Amino acid sequence: MTPVATTELYRQLHDHVRDIILVIDADTGRIVEANRAAEQAYLYSRPELLELAIYDLRLESPPSVTDQMRSADRQGSLFETLHRRKDGSVFPVEVSSRGETLNDGRYLLSIIRDITERRRAEEERERLLTATQQALAAREEFLWVASHELRTPITIVSLQLHQLRRAIDRGERSDRLTASTDAALAHVERLGALVQRLLDASQLESGPRLDVADVDLAEVARSAVERIRSQTQTDVGPDIAVEVPAIVGRWDPVRLEQVLLNLLSNAVTFGLRQPIQVSADVDRDLVHIEVRDRGIGLAPAEIDRIFGKFERAVSTAHYGGLGLGLYISRQIVEAHRGWIEVESTPGRGSTFRVTLPLREDTT
Repeated sequence: MTPVATTELYRQLHDHVRDIILVIDADTGRIVEANRAAEQAYLYSRPELLELAIYDLRLESPPSVTDQMRSADRQGSLFETLHRRKDGSVFPVEVSSRGETLNDGRYLLSIIRDITERRRAEEERERLLTATQQALAAREEFLWVASHELRTPITIVSLQLHQLRRAIDRGERSDRLTASTDAALAHVERLGALVQRLLDASQLESGPRLDVADVDLAEVARSAVERIRSQTQTDVGPDIAVEVPAIVGRWDPVRLEQVLLNLLSNAVTFGLRQPIQVSADVDRDLVHIEVRDRGIGLAPAEIDRIFGKFERAVSTAHYGGLGLGLYISRQIVEAHRGWIEVESTPGRGSTFRVTLPLREDTT
């Protein structure tokens, strides 16, 4: 095979390779040869590439051509860097270089691979790994909180039932039996509420089903407050002021009361036993409902995430709960085509505001 034929064969092979191939003058850094993949990658024609030095394509400062020659002469060099196209766009590359000394000088043969997809895959893998780790951590914390929250009423009910059995065996008076029974039933109701909250969180993923009707907001608010008061000991519970006029709208009364119960429960838990205010007003076709407390408040960084599933803004060691109340409330409010927001200052309390359309059909 003649030298001319050999040269042409090598050129065809180089042009067939998908990786970029550049031959660089080791003394000047000038590009003396480039394959078709280089033209496609850098958006320069071959004649334009042969007018450039390798430094014109680099965005960063990787090893110099001289250093690469020293390394390549010994064992080759391999590194990652950023290169620039003709249009100014940048892409990551992996450069593998090898030094060659010929009669007319020294050259650096660089095989360059566009690693954009690899970087993207690595970033996606890191994102998924981080998300998985966060999910596992959240799951572990949730399991701990859930087991604690569920264990407490179960333990109390068990003790109450044992006391009832002993009282029956001793033939004690019926009023003491009634008190013990009422206490056990209260904790059973709490246990049922916790289980129902877990079920709600699971079912609301695809959006809650609403049974809308004409509802008097004042009646729903009074019912929610009475239920909260019945669950709170009167000697330590906060005062709850209700300033909700008769406002009739088309909502799901059960779900709407659930929202108010969640917000009131939140206010009682974090309100430092200070007064709580429930109010509402109408602005055109919208009703605004507020539940305001004067408790521990929220840091600005916590406001955006407290409506997430199992999210908590405080330590589980000091406050109970599953971290589902606000998540469930947001799902219900959004199903009504409304929205929920909060204004809060650490140490000065929080105001949760629910905005709902009065008459929009949500079925």
